[in-house]
Amino acid sequence: MRVLWITKGLGPGGAEHLLVAAARAHGASADAFECAYVLSFKDHLAGDLEAAGVKTQCLSLRRTDWRWPARLVALVRSGDYDVIHVHSPLPGSIARLAARSMRSGRPRIVATEHNRWRTHRLPTRLLNRLTSRWNDVTVAVTAEVAASVRGAAQKHVQIVRHGIEVDRVALLTDQRSAVRAELGLGANEFVVGTVANFRPQKDYPNLLAAARVLADRDVAVRFVAVGQGPDEAEIRVLRDELGLADRVVLTGYRADAVRVMAGCDTFVIASQWEGLPVAVMEALALGLPVVATDVGGMAEELTNEVDALLVPPRNAEALAAAIERVATDDSLRASLAAASVRRSADFDVRRSVKFYDEAYRASDRALATASPAPDPARSSSLSSSPSSSASRSAPRARPPASDIDIRPAGAEDRDDVLSLLGRSLGADAGDPRYRALFRWKHDLNRFGPSPMWVATSEGKVVAFRALMRWEFERGGRVLRAVRAVDTATDPEFQGQGLFTKLTMRGLEEMRAEGVDFVFNTPNSQSRPGYLKMGWREVGKLPAAFHVTGPTGAMRVARARVPAERWSLPITVGRSVEQWLADGGHADQLP
Repeated sequence: MRVLWITKGLGPGGAEHLLVAAARAHGASADAFECAYVLSFKDHLAGDLEAAGVKTQCLSLRRTDWRWPARLVALVRSGDYDVIHVHSPLPGSIARLAARSMRSGRPRIVATEHNRWRTHRLPTRLLNRLTSRWNDVTVAVTAEVAASVRGAAQKHVQIVRHGIEVDRVALLTDQRSAVRAELGLGANEFVVGTVANFRPQKDYPNLLAAARVLADRDVAVRFVAVGQGPDEAEIRVLRDELGLADRVVLTGYRADAVRVMAGCDTFVIASQWEGLPVAVMEALALGLPVVATDVGGMAEELTNEVDALLVPPRNAEALAAAIERVATDDSLRASLAAASVRRSADFDVRRSVKFYDEAYRASDRALATASPAPDPARSSSLSSSPSSSASRSAPRARPPASDIDIRPAGAEDRDDVLSLLGRSLGADAGDPRYRALFRWKHDLNRFGPSPMWVATSEGKVVAFRALMRWEFERGGRVLRAVRAVDTATDPEFQGQGLFTKLTMRGLEEMRAEGVDFVFNTPNSQSRPGYLKMGWREVGKLPAAFHVTGPTGAMRVARARVPAERWSLPITVGRSVEQWLADGGHADQLP
C-alpha cells in the first residue's frame, strides 16, 4: 500500500509535528508513505520526515509559484497511490478534484480537519465544502472542529484524538538544567513556558498583558516563548513597550522547542481559538502544570482544577491570576504536575496511527493483486539514498575481458586519472589549468576531499568515478551529501559495467560513512544508466544569480561571452586557489 500525505507546509506547527510522530510510530513501514507540501519556505520538518523514512517533495520551486496545483494534479493522477490523506483544505481540494477525474485506479481519500472551517478564507472554505463530499473518511481533531464541518462530509465526520511520542518527550525532562544555563535562567527562578507561533490565533498580546499584570504585582516569574511567524516583530516591540524585556524571553524559532519546554516550571497557552495543540500534549508528557484558555480541544480534553487551570480567552487578569496560583501554591503545582503525567498516556500517537491504518486498509481497491507502478519521470534531477539504492542489484554486466580490480584512488593514480578524463572530454590533460581545476574541485572543497575510485586492469587505470562532498541545511538540520560528478571509462573497456560497479561501490562506502544522500544532474546520455541502478528523478533545481553593488548590473551587461572551454588569459585579480587559501570571503573579491 502506498499513501500520499498532502499538507500546506512542513513548518514547525502542530499538525506538521503530528506527521513526524506518526511516521516514527510506523517504524519500518514508513517507507510506504510520501508527503507533498506546497510552501517551499516551510520545510523545517522535512528532514525529520525523511529521516523517519517518508519521502518528501515540495510542489513549489520558489516562494510564490502558482504552478503547484498542476504539479499536485500530476502527482495524484500518476496512479501510484492507494490512499491520498489530506491535511490542509486548499491543496486537499485540488487533490480530491484530481482523484475524482481518474477513470480507474482511483485512490481512497482520507481527510483530517485540524481547524474550524470558519477560520479558513471564504474561497478555500467553499472549495473544501464542494470537494469534501468525495472523502471516504473525514476526521476532525476535536468536537468543535467536527461541528464546524459543512456539506456532505458532515454526515460521516469522526473525531480522532491525535497524539505524540509520549515516551520520547518524557525523556527530555533531564534537560532542565542545561536549558536554563543556555537561556540565562536562574536555577531557582519560576519559569513559565509557551510554544506558539506569532499569529493572531495565539494571542500573544493577551499573554504579554498578563505578564505585565504579574510584574505590577511583583510576582517573581520569567516567561520563555518559542515561536516564529508574521507578527513576531510586532510582538517584540510590544514586549519592549510594556517594559518586559527582562521578564519575557522570545527565543524565535527553535528546532528543540520541546527541550526548551523541559526547562520550564509550567506551560501556558493564551489562544483565542484552538484545535488540540501539540505543545499542550507535549507539556503533559513533560509533567508540566498547564494553564490554558478554555477553548477548542483544550476545553474538551482538560478539566479545570483537575488536570489544568482553564481561563476565558482574551482575559489577561484571569490568565495572570491562574499563573500566579501555580507559581505560589506548591500543593496545587504538584497536583497539576501529577495529573499531567497521568493524562499524557491518553495522547500516545500509536492510538491515532492504529485508527488511520484501519482507515487506509478499508479501501475498496484490490490491493492484494495490484502491483505498484514505477515512479514516473517528473523532471531532470536524480537522487539516491545510500541506505537504500546501494543495496539494489546492479544490471548484469558481460564478463570482463581481463581481471578488473576496483579500489579507492590514490595520489599515485592522479596522472592516469587526469589523462583518462582528458581523453573522455576531448581536453588536453597536460594543460596545467585542467589539473588546477581538478584539485580545486576535489582537494580544496571546503566540505572535504572527494572520495574517488578507480578500476584497473594489469595495473592500468581503465575507469574512474568521483563523488564531490556537499552539505545542505534543511529544517535546521545539516544533511551531508555527495554529488556524483567526474567519471570516465577507457573505450576498450566500455560495455563491461564499470560505470555501474564504480558507482555502486561508492554508494556502499558512502552509506557506511553515514552520508545522507547522493545526487546528480545528469545529461541525456548518463540518465539511463542512473535509472537502471534504481535512482529516481526528484525535480529540477532552480538556478539564479544575485547582482550586488550599484555597478553590478552594468558589469553583467558588459560581460563577454565565455569561451567554449577555457576563459581567455587575464592578468587581474587572484587565482581561485589563492583566494581559498586566504579564507574565501566575499569581501576579498577584487
